[in-house]
Amino acid sequence: MPRLFHRWSGVAGSMAVVLGLLATAGCGSDDTVDASKAEQGIESSSLSTSTTQITSASCPDDVKKEKGKTFTCDVKLSGGGKAEVTVTQTSNHNTFSYAFKSGSVELPGSTLDKELEQDLADAGIRGATVNCPSTVPVKTGTTVTCPITTSSGKQATVSFTFSSSSGTVDSSSVKES
Repeated sequence: MPRLFHRWSGVAGSMAVVLGLLATAGCGSDDTVDASKAEQGIESSSLSTSTTQITSASCPDDVKKEKGKTFTCDVKLSGGGKAEVTVTQTSNHNTFSYAFKSGSVELPGSTLDKELEQDLADAGIRGATVNCPSTVPVKTGTTVTCPITTSSGKQATVSFTFSSSSGTVDSSSVKES
């Protein structure tokens, strides 16, 4: 009996060690960033505006904690847009700052259509229907042109520029032609 008892206690001891290692591996490591905390931070950050409303974020889960180190997360925007966010670790304790990665923001045309229609109405061109492409890449300072139909049925275009890399339309740049 003692020999059988020693075998089972050895097996049980080995199982406890394996289960302990698996539990530690499943809980993550103290030296990696908490990806879900970064994602929640992005979703509730000031990056989310009327044109860049963030609906979800996805960050890598293998980033080492290191103050000042950056990593990139993918975000989805309402209406079908998308972007990348650069996350900077501001401390070694899962605190971050966020910024859209330059040139990565793509806005849904339908969101821009509504904003431009309002800008045109504010300029006295009421009832115009704007029809931008399904996605519009945001490039600060670059002129974008979309077709419009005026309230009288006339075909025209509206041109505008973005004043920020997050997709803010410079209202003073909106021109119908």
